[in-house]
Amino acid sequence: MQRPVPVKETQLTDAVYEQLRHAMAGDAAGFTAIYRDYLADARQTLRALRACVKACRVEEVRAKAHYMRSSSLVLGAHGVARYAASLEEAAVAGQAERFGDLLKKTERAVNGIQLELYRRLGSGVLPADQTAA
Repeated sequence: MQRPVPVKETQLTDAVYEQLRHAMAGDAAGFTAIYRDYLADARQTLRALRACVKACRVEEVRAKAHYMRSSSLVLGAHGVARYAASLEEAAVAGQAERFGDLLKKTERAVNGIQLELYRRLGSGVLPADQTAA
């Protein structure tokens, strides 16, 4: 019996990335811009989440985490989506004591996806105020 080849898990779902890249084959700059806009939006959402966590605005944490989860899934950023979903679930359950840890994990996942996108697409994917991480 042949053993399956281990798959290297990355921050970015290859199938989603490749499907989008194929769909935008004639517009490489537009493809990069989609991910650059996602990163800029993710950073903005993280800033808003930080403020909501600090003020313990549970419903806003839930809504912003839900938004981040959804936008991340669309572009294949499954690690970010997973932590954002956990943050959303903690808000729904009223577990504000979990917010800080989950927010840190979400931030690390965003840093990881940014680094991976930088490796795949180069510096053009970085929002104007960011570095590779």
